[in-house]
Amino acid sequence: MLDAHTVQLRAGDQTVRIIGPAQQTLRRLREHPDSTTSPEAEAESDAEDETDDGAPPADRAIRVRARRQLAAVLLDGLPRPAALLAEQLTDLHLGLLLLRDDHPVDRGDLAAGYPAAAVGLTRAAAVRRACLRQNSEAAVVCAAPTPDAWPADTVPTPDAAAPRHLQAAPPQEPVDIQVIFAQRAVAPAHLTAAASRAQLVLPVVQHSAHWQIGPLLSRDHGPCPRCLLLHGTAVDPHFAAVQTALAEQGAAQDQITDRPVPSDEPQSAAVLASLLAREIQLAVDGEFTPQTASRMIGLSLRTGELSLVPVTPHSECDCRLHTATAR
Repeated sequence: MLDAHTVQLRAGDQTVRIIGPAQQTLRRLREHPDSTTSPEAEAESDAEDETDDGAPPADRAIRVRARRQLAAVLLDGLPRPAALLAEQLTDLHLGLLLLRDDHPVDRGDLAAGYPAAAVGLTRAAAVRRACLRQNSEAAVVCAAPTPDAWPADTVPTPDAAAPRHLQAAPPQEPVDIQVIFAQRAVAPAHLTAAASRAQLVLPVVQHSAHWQIGPLLSRDHGPCPRCLLLHGTAVDPHFAAVQTALAEQGAAQDQITDRPVPSDEPQSAAVLASLLAREIQLAVDGEFTPQTASRMIGLSLRTGELSLVPVTPHSECDCRLHTATAR
């Protein structure tokens, strides 16, 4: 305020003077502070809109969109939460979404939430159809059965003459993220095989009363499958054999047609799918670190309560050397 009748805004070439009752003018300006924003404040506001690497929001959006269009995600095993996850990932417009589960849709799947129209299809085919109904332009492919179970001389190859929607993806095709759904446990050999084809591996295991999500395994930054094996072996020398046996029991249980479905499983499936979709989106976009990069998330089937368990690379694992070299 220069005097009782003059208020000056800014300085230099951008000076603005308002003639009138100064006190009333100041009171009105305080009620509408946006009109008094200084060039310095505007610059600070613009800086806040930029990302940590200095890229403006428009460039960041282009970068994220490009990463999604180049990303390939494989869902290995398709219980009901995985089916819901596939539908959510369809909205991300990924470059390729692969679905692997040749188990026929049965009464247990219907009780868990699969539609009745899916009877007679494999889980992969049923989920793919649901995704394409949601977005007919989405790149969703039924992947071939896991090559770990194939004899060396009977590995199937894609039929080039078959229609696009019936072709299976090459079994050894590398992917960015492989999400493994299992009951009771994931065999260490399965995790190792997945890590040889995928940059990131996310195990999702269903136990009797809770789901265990993660950790997100990475060969480059850890923790990796060998880290989990070393951590487990330090507690139980028979860790690998126990996990393999539990994984086989879980797979056998999944084949039972009349398996019971807990009454709270359909509700927890939606929550689990949303958690996983967020983790995968963060991993693909590369802007922020997923929660599962350094911990396991537990989701209670009965209460919906979340728990976090830290997981670190093992001190004797090679992935620590890779991390140190990358830095």
